[in-house]
Amino acid sequence: MSNQDDIIHQEILQAALRLYRKAGPSKVTMDNVARATGRSRSSLYYYFKNRDDIFQAVLNRIAEDVAGKIRIAVVTAPSLNEKIYAFCSIKIKTSEEWKRVFSAIDQLMNADEKSRHAKAMDALHKKLIYMERGILLEAISEGLPPARILNNAELDMLAFIITTGIRGVRREIYDHNDPHDAKAAATLLSDMVTKWLQP
Repeated sequence: MSNQDDIIHQEILQAALRLYRKAGPSKVTMDNVARATGRSRSSLYYYFKNRDDIFQAVLNRIAEDVAGKIRIAVVTAPSLNEKIYAFCSIKIKTSEEWKRVFSAIDQLMNADEKSRHAKAMDALHKKLIYMERGILLEAISEGLPPARILNNAELDMLAFIITTGIRGVRREIYDHNDPHDAKAAATLLSDMVTKWLQP
């Protein structure tokens, strides 16, 4: 795909996401997206097979956006403790931002539409878990003290504990109004992991 094609591709996805937030994905047609981008409907078929293909591409773009923000924060953090904290804090922030978007979209869908899109949403969740785990595994592997050796199963379990732990923190604080502070929780989790990793 050329640079121009990539720009157009992203414009289509951004327009589709705006429309999803206003009307819900099931009510958005290829004609709607074409009008929102100032293009003809036939030109959209150069980039996407149909509206379900656009919806899936939007979800993939969201996963890449979230993972990209987390990766930048983790890579630029100087120490292992700060990398884990960066992962946790950016994960909480991006999850909360996108949860608001998905909640708005969800409210616009009836039960049949929710059922139809449940598979795609589940796939998004699994893709995010996979990408986030990869970022964490890389950060932990590179930041381990030389005297500390973890096998692949231990590394995988540690990444699982961090990702599910911070997901639970976000859910309890933001979805269930728990009074604990998210930053303090991210700090404590990263401190505990870093101390455990010390030889």
